[in-house]
Amino acid sequence: SWLIAFAALALAGCRQASETAPVTQAEAQKIVAANDAAYGSGDGAKIAALYAKGAYVFDAGNPAPSSDPKVLRQWANDFVSMKPGDFTSSEQKIQIVGPDAFVNSGVFGFTVQAGQARPTVSARFTQVYQRQSDGSWKIVTEHMSMPPAAVPAR
Repeated sequence: SWLIAFAALALAGCRQASETAPVTQAEAQKIVAANDAAYGSGDGAKIAALYAKGAYVFDAGNPAPSSDPKVLRQWANDFVSMKPGDFTSSEQKIQIVGPDAFVNSGVFGFTVQAGQARPTVSARFTQVYQRQSDGSWKIVTEHMSMPPAAVPAR
């Protein structure tokens, strides 16, 4: 009987240690804010580290999606090489979709270096975040696209 009691206590302890509180809106906002800061850091490695192993990414500047870590690092370095800055975000929405997952989507703009000019670029995005086994939050799916050109009025 002491063996059964010990096993029950051990199982209860394991269950408590492995359970984590469901993600809250406030926590998701903090995670997104930290990731936004990484995008503006100018550090391709820091940006690449935001993505989970096997993340599936649709990049606005590339025709095919990829989950290859080498390709994702190259895309992060390509992004940094444009010297992005002056980030703005609009129509951003964070949706909690489970205790360990949320979606961040919206429209963002930023300036890039183009010779002497710094034009503003706009993109739409959807990112799916998932809590990893180590407790960190990583992007597991990302879709970036350029907004369609406005249709001229007739």
